[in-house]
Parts: sequence; C-alpha cells; structure tokens
Amino acid sequence: MKKEYYRMSDNPSLFLPESQLLILNIVCALAWADNELSEEETEILLEKFKSNLPPEPEPIYFDDPDPFYNTMGLSSFTVAEQTQARVNAEIAFKDILNRYKQNPIPLSDLVSQLKTNEDRCLCAKLAYVVIKASPDNQGNLICADEKMVYRQLIQLLNLDPEVVQKIEQRADYELDKFQHPFKAFMGNVKKFFLKKII
Repeated sequence: MKKEYYRMSDNPSLFLPESQLLILNIVCALAWADNELSEEETEILLEKFKSNLPPEPEPIYFDDPDPFYNTMGLSSFTVAEQTQARVNAEIAFKDILNRYKQNPIPLSDLVSQLKTNEDRCLCAKLAYVVIKASPDNQGNLICADEKMVYRQLIQLLNLDPEVVQKIEQRADYELDKFQHPFKAFMGNVKKFFLKKII
C-alpha cells in the first residue's frame, strides 16, 4: 500500500500547499540519506517551510494600543498571534522531520504523488542544492549516500536528461553566485512561492 507524505497538524494558523508539503518530504529523504541531518541542511529545510508564513509586515497602529499587521492584504494578526504562528510552524516542521526519520517513506511513493512537471523540476533543483549543502566526513563535496538517493530521485522523476543537466547547471550557477547553498536555496524558494501566490 502506497504511503502518503507527512502533513502538519490541523492548526489553522499553519498552511503549506499540499504540493509543497510533498516536496518537503522528498527533500527530507535526501537530507536523511546518510542518517544525519547537518546544520546547513536543517537550516535549508526549515527556511523552506517558514517561507510559507506571512512575511514580517509593517505595523499599523490604531487607537487600540495593540499594533495590528496587515499580511499581504489577506488577514490581520496581532504581534503575539503572528509570533505564535511562527513558533507553531517550527514545531510542526520539526515534527515532520522527526516522523520522517523514525519512519521513512519510500521515494517511489512520494514521487508518484507529484502532479505537475513544474513540481518535478523544482523538486530536482532543491534536492540538488540540499545534497551540496554540506560535505561528508571524508571531505567529499557531496555525501555518497545522498548522491545515491539523488540519482534514484532523478530516475523516479523521469525528467529528460537534458532538462536535468540544465537544472543542475542553473543550481551550480546560483551556488557560485550566492557562495552558500542556503542563500541559493532561498532564492529559488522565494521566486517559486511569489509566483504561486501572485
């Protein structure tokens, strides 16, 4: 029986599109391939998740002493509510990470649930950046275990080899440009989610 990806709690203050939650699970699989989660990988994964929370807005003060925030014109949060939402999001995210570590989901089950070619390409790009986030103990730029799982992922994504090559070249260019996997990763995430939101 096919296993579905791990979801967040039912807390209404936490929102992550289903397709992005699925990609998060897939990237988790890459990060846990060597049975370790480096600080860089954790930072990348956590920031991907938090990028779905409302950005830090400018406060608008009314007669009421409590400042209210207008988030992208969608809703208003008090400072305390928005802060709590971010705390809850981090807790939910870490719960997903821990559940995945304790009970990994086969990559084939996860990839089969991707519905669009855009999501498949994004998945390949983010996975590539994640495996280059930190070298292994032998000094290799890419951990052998993570590299093996990445190759398996690429096969399951069934992308044209030329497309994969372009994705990796673009990712390498951004890694060189930003000089840090985390910054390159976040550049991709922000562009993707802005496009989705707009």
